[in-house]
Amino acid sequence: MNGKRNTARHERGAALLLVLLVVAVVTVLAMELAYDTRISLQIAANARDELRASYQARGAVALSRLVLHFQQRLDQAGGAASQFLAGAAASAGGQAASAIPQGAFSFRLWEAIPIDSTAIGLLLGTRDAKARTGSDGSFQAIIEDEDRKVNVSQLAGLSTVSGAQLQRFLIAVRDPRYDVLFDREDEVGNRLTRRDVAVALRDWVDEDATTSVIGLKPASPFENGFGDENQYYDRGEDRYRAKNSRFDSLDELYLVAGVGDAFMAAFGDHLTVYPDVNATTNINTSDPEQVLVNALLMSDPPGVPQPPLLDPAFPQKLDMALRLARPLPFMTITVQQFATVLQALGVKLQAIFLQAQNTDTRSPFGNTSSTFTIRATGKAGGVEKTIDAVVTMDDRAGQLQGDLGRLLHWRED
Repeated sequence: MNGKRNTARHERGAALLLVLLVVAVVTVLAMELAYDTRISLQIAANARDELRASYQARGAVALSRLVLHFQQRLDQAGGAASQFLAGAAASAGGQAASAIPQGAFSFRLWEAIPIDSTAIGLLLGTRDAKARTGSDGSFQAIIEDEDRKVNVSQLAGLSTVSGAQLQRFLIAVRDPRYDVLFDREDEVGNRLTRRDVAVALRDWVDEDATTSVIGLKPASPFENGFGDENQYYDRGEDRYRAKNSRFDSLDELYLVAGVGDAFMAAFGDHLTVYPDVNATTNINTSDPEQVLVNALLMSDPPGVPQPPLLDPAFPQKLDMALRLARPLPFMTITVQQFATVLQALGVKLQAIFLQAQNTDTRSPFGNTSSTFTIRATGKAGGVEKTIDAVVTMDDRAGQLQGDLGRLLHWRED
């Protein structure tokens, strides 16, 4: 009897153990299934939000291009208005026609209109975010004027622009606090000064394999040298040669001798490669440093600081004078109006900048822009997507010039 009871007890224990084991296995499988389900659901949600964020950013780019399209129309209308008023003044027998600058009636539409989902919602009169954007997400975009920056591609352009761009570059990098970036050996033994870097940038895009030198003519500063422009690139393990063609993107600057992460961190926001090689520099900018650089280039002789420019209070005086000439921050002024402001502050200027109807091809300045960078950000859930797009409205756009322009660069992160 005792043996039978023990056997029954063992059988019940084995059955209980088997049940516990099955329950444990089922529990693990259930937890594993629940975990995989949550992960799959989160992956699907992230993919959904990533797609939404991407299209939010793309929508911001499209809206920015639409604003730039109207900007070009506004610039054309401003020029037409100037011609109409000048013609009316001339037909009336007055001499006020010459005092009406070309393109005097315009403003920077892309600075006046905020491009973001909140502003669009307020414009449309909607209340909640979903109604504003059409989905659970948001977007915003910033438009940057590329024509106000130092166009390094123009260092190998016509003398009209190469001299001005060289001076703009040297002025931008001349601050003594940047000494640590120059005249020191890099990882392959190259040592370049500020002027050497300018020459290297020119040699990267010019058409020959001979190094350039900076001569004594400010208007046409570059001359042919006798060295090999590839001497900097024949060192190290990864050897390459200068492109001898224009830059395709700003990231390509990293291939040029003397340009690295520290250099681009300091000057990257002041440099561009996207405008046309013969494009003029837009005199309208809100960057105080760029305003002073433009003032130096207009002075006579160019690039030489005059006593008024050396006055510590000059930047503030110039800012106040420009505010009077341009009552609203997004309004534009002409090259002649900017020059007149400088002249009133005691700066001696080159005569070509004081002409009301400035058609002198030697002038490197203009008052409109045609190439822009759009930095768009789209958000959905916890996902954020950014797009950098460069759009041009100049002759390179071809048939797209009168539409939304031509895309020169697109990068999506």
